[in-house]
Amino acid sequence: MPEEGFKRKLAAILSADVKEYSRLMREDETATIRTLTEYRELMSSLIKQHHGRVVDTVGDNLLAEFASVVDAVQGAVAIQKEIKSRNTQMPKNRRMLFRIGINLGDLVVEGDRIYGDGVNIAARLEGIADPGGICISRTAYDQIEDKLPLGYEYLGEKSVKNIAKPVRAYRVLFEPGEQTLRKYKSIYKRWLKPGEKGKPSEYQINETGTGFKIGDTSLLHKHVLIYAGVMGFLFIINLLTWDTGIWFHWPALGWGLLLFLHWIATAKKKGTRDIDKSKVWLHKNLGMYLGVTGFLFITNMLTWSGVIWFHWAALGWGFLLFLHWIIVSKKP
Repeated sequence: MPEEGFKRKLAAILSADVKEYSRLMREDETATIRTLTEYRELMSSLIKQHHGRVVDTVGDNLLAEFASVVDAVQGAVAIQKEIKSRNTQMPKNRRMLFRIGINLGDLVVEGDRIYGDGVNIAARLEGIADPGGICISRTAYDQIEDKLPLGYEYLGEKSVKNIAKPVRAYRVLFEPGEQTLRKYKSIYKRWLKPGEKGKPSEYQINETGTGFKIGDTSLLHKHVLIYAGVMGFLFIINLLTWDTGIWFHWPALGWGLLLFLHWIATAKKKGTRDIDKSKVWLHKNLGMYLGVTGFLFITNMLTWSGVIWFHWAALGWGFLLFLHWIIVSKKP
């Protein structure tokens, strides 16, 4: 029989705490308490706006519940973005970064209090989250996988304190370019040789907050090496089958063009947050235009029959590019 005075329910639990709270208190108690109070009021307001309820606040921890995982994650993203904005007005050593964990689980309810593994798992996920980040459980992920315009990075099964089974955890990716940056970080780590983890190399990633900047040699360097190797192989095959004429340059040109376009498309100019979007668009598309025009010119020369034709395609594409840029530059 159920115990008198208790009931159960399924809910989304949000647990948040401050990274390096002890250090902040040790350095300046008054300023830390003032900032914590301000941020708690902000968090409580945003939680309420997203149909949640603050259950408890102890020390630097805040516990809240939501009837919907979608509301919980949207509220958490709003909290982290607003806190990040306010932190920019503070000295770096005084910035207060929160870690947030979210879980969908069964709860034991007593009055306004909630208990159970559902709460404990949210608290453990909070410890896994990055400062300024959000970490969610698999049960929460299943509810929002395709409902929100966010990215998710699977962190694997995590063994956490006082929980019998490992917890499947996901990092929520909500900052611009964060998905791209983390994707190439993982590629970079796989390229590092044993014993060189963390050592600067030719594959060093520039963390601008928006991904790679134009001119980086990370992916380009590796792709060029692969390209040169394959082209050398095709050249040798061409020589061994000489009676068919010269043909290796065609796949070389095609693959080279695709490699160039891919690099332009995945590279981003440093500091794109502070640059007019139309200029960024123009910079990338001009690079593509020059690459394709060069490809057409070489093709024209290799198939020379006394007629120059590449300029017509170049002029047509250039005109369309100009019209598109005019339209893009007028957008806010």
